[in-house]
Amino acid sequence: MKLYSVILCGGRGERFWPGSRRSLPKQFVTLFGKRSLLQATSDRVRSLCPPDRQLFVAGAEFGPVLKKQLPVASRNLVFEPFGRNTAPAIGLAAIRLAQRDKNAVMAVLPADHLVEDRKAFLACLRFAARLAEKGLLVTFGIPPTRPDTGYGYVQSGARVASSGRLAGFEVKGFREKPDAATARKYLKSGDYYWNSGMFVWRVDAILAAFRAHMPAFYADLERYGAAIGTRREGRELARLYDRAESISIDYAVMEKARNIAVVRATFDWDDVGSWLALDRHMPKDRQGNVVGQRGLASDSGSCIVQTDAGIVAVLGCSNLVVVRSGDAVLVAHKDKLGGIKGLLAEIGRNKDMGRFL
Repeated sequence: MKLYSVILCGGRGERFWPGSRRSLPKQFVTLFGKRSLLQATSDRVRSLCPPDRQLFVAGAEFGPVLKKQLPVASRNLVFEPFGRNTAPAIGLAAIRLAQRDKNAVMAVLPADHLVEDRKAFLACLRFAARLAEKGLLVTFGIPPTRPDTGYGYVQSGARVASSGRLAGFEVKGFREKPDAATARKYLKSGDYYWNSGMFVWRVDAILAAFRAHMPAFYADLERYGAAIGTRREGRELARLYDRAESISIDYAVMEKARNIAVVRATFDWDDVGSWLALDRHMPKDRQGNVVGQRGLASDSGSCIVQTDAGIVAVLGCSNLVVVRSGDAVLVAHKDKLGGIKGLLAEIGRNKDMGRFL
């Protein structure tokens, strides 16, 4: 078995503004330690997927930063004309990989997740790959630690395989982001997992799933595959994306397929959705503040203070997020961070401010 990683580098990372911008989304930004989230994702799988077996799916405009951050060969860069959600991105990577190695097993990993227990992650990945070799479409389920309403859930069924602490289960269904009461029921039942958005499957198995559940897209995908390496490649890629539905792999395939399994994750995981992730993973002072290298929180509690230039100081504040990045500053109450996309839309409507997004 040859395992390849397909690292999805799309997404705008708006909830990390101003640290994350359109020109440099959060997956390319260093938020934890000394490596960007993208670099950490690549490092995490390197022992199973060496650099030549790591593919990166991104917009062409991010080619230079990808090559700056990682030693990526050109053939391992898969450029989308524009974003169409995860199903087209995965289909594009799969058809490219199928021409290179028709027996490949591919692990699909978002570039912006945080996993700190590499050993446990790799053990789960090996286990999932063995299930994928049997033709299963495998996803990772994260055991919930709280009744979170911000994640989709996977309901598990009968056990299909196990090895020590590792276990894989049938999937009874995928559930949308629940309300608080439903999330509490999910947590109590023990049968529900957070949907991680990470997958493992044989390349031929996922292409067969596209053929079964997205036949029009699959036909266009085959047409593009036949044009790879010819003068028609660019034209067929543009046609593929012009015609493709913007849809997630969950809606497009996983909720319809029958040959699916969920592996219970034994590793820590965070999808790093907002600045609040720093609260969960960075050291705090005695007052519960997360303060960057040139930040200061005086007579303040439960604040996040970050800057990449000059200094930022807060005095007599609580529960604030204060971030300076380049030419922009965010000051927000922690409870209001959910509204940051609306704030950015407001900034975008101002012709004099849009350049700061």
